[in-house]
Amino acid sequence: MYDPLVDARPDPQAAPASSYWQAHTHTVWPEPQQPPTQADMVVIGGGYTGLNAALELAERYQQQVVLLEANQLGWGCSTRNAGFAMPGTGRLGYQQWAERLGEQTAQAIQQEYRAGFAQLERHLAACPEQLQIQRGGYLKIAHKASTVAALKRQYEALSAYEPSTRWLDYEATQERLKSPQAHAALHFTHSFGVNPLLLASSIARQAAAAGAQLCPHQVVENIERNANGFTVRTQTQQIQAHKVLICSNGYTPNKLHPALHGRSLPVLSSVLVTRPLTATELAATGLTSQHLVMDTRVLKYYFRLLPDNRLLFGGRGAVRGKDANKAKYARHLLAALAATFPQLQRLSQQPPDYFWSGWVSVALDDYPRIYSPEPGLFTAMGYCGSGVTFTQVAGQRLAQLAMGEQLPALPFYQSELPRFPLASLRRLGQWGFYQWARLTQ
Repeated sequence: MYDPLVDARPDPQAAPASSYWQAHTHTVWPEPQQPPTQADMVVIGGGYTGLNAALELAERYQQQVVLLEANQLGWGCSTRNAGFAMPGTGRLGYQQWAERLGEQTAQAIQQEYRAGFAQLERHLAACPEQLQIQRGGYLKIAHKASTVAALKRQYEALSAYEPSTRWLDYEATQERLKSPQAHAALHFTHSFGVNPLLLASSIARQAAAAGAQLCPHQVVENIERNANGFTVRTQTQQIQAHKVLICSNGYTPNKLHPALHGRSLPVLSSVLVTRPLTATELAATGLTSQHLVMDTRVLKYYFRLLPDNRLLFGGRGAVRGKDANKAKYARHLLAALAATFPQLQRLSQQPPDYFWSGWVSVALDDYPRIYSPEPGLFTAMGYCGSGVTFTQVAGQRLAQLAMGEQLPALPFYQSELPRFPLASLRRLGQWGFYQWARLTQ
């Protein structure tokens, strides 16, 4: 599959991921458009960030917005993710923010996450299928007895930020998940599951209705500064624009623009979906479609029961794009599924009905940035795989920044994405980290 550290650009005709979402979702996308020769703003990337930015620019600021997507709209991780809508982004929790920057900043970050949820509710209301929402919350489970104490300390620190969060002891956790890897849990009650493909199409329809020109299958080959802004070149067109917003996140080619070189590590997250579970299997595991679940590993596993009783199970995949679809990575997830639910041993010995992967953008210091690398150029990157909720507000903030607005005094908006040291060795470092994490978790 396409690898942003190896390939010069995505293939505009590459098929979408062979995912459960693609096979089971029927939705309406805006009519594709051809890009004009001039625009106020060019947005590169047709995922959650780019679509929300285009919506904000067209609706609130009445800008002439042209969005260029290399493949189909939402071709990247915006339609390949597991649909976990949770409070947060990156890898840092409220307590870590409070220790770094103080209690007031941590509280303000919590409010920013709430703004992401508010934008999600808007997109839900605009979707006839209501995003196939599954309300009930998110369970963060202690996968070993030795991780319970740290999880309990996190719960105690959360009272100032997410007071509705509940602590579930061993017995209460086992009532919800009959698993030897569920020793206790935090229950984030206002999180929910969505169909990510429906979410992307809902934002796209709203952006198009607001006047944004959405142009799929337009691979950006070059961005050049000129006297009036930028010339953005695709395979078929040159567009003169005053400003450019790069919103391709984990799918950003390594050499798209010098200002972004070496500032992100694209990491594959892989997902499988099983056949529908039987009534006996459901009873044996305690699984219901109410809860999203993730564990406390360094390389986390996550899962949810889908509306048709299939089990979605995900985690980190291959290191290189050319290895993404190898059967051993599906087998690795199936083995993790069997360890989580020994009751599903027979299920784990069957090939999954669906298996796919997508690139997430990992930041060196574990949190994303929405910033301007140079005058007239803007970007948002580095969600670390936790972007379903935050990208909704990140796209808005990026648009506001491009229009000269003052953004909240939060760490996401106050510095550039740091460059990886020895960036050419990122993959080697990632491989070494994976080996260490799998030995210690």
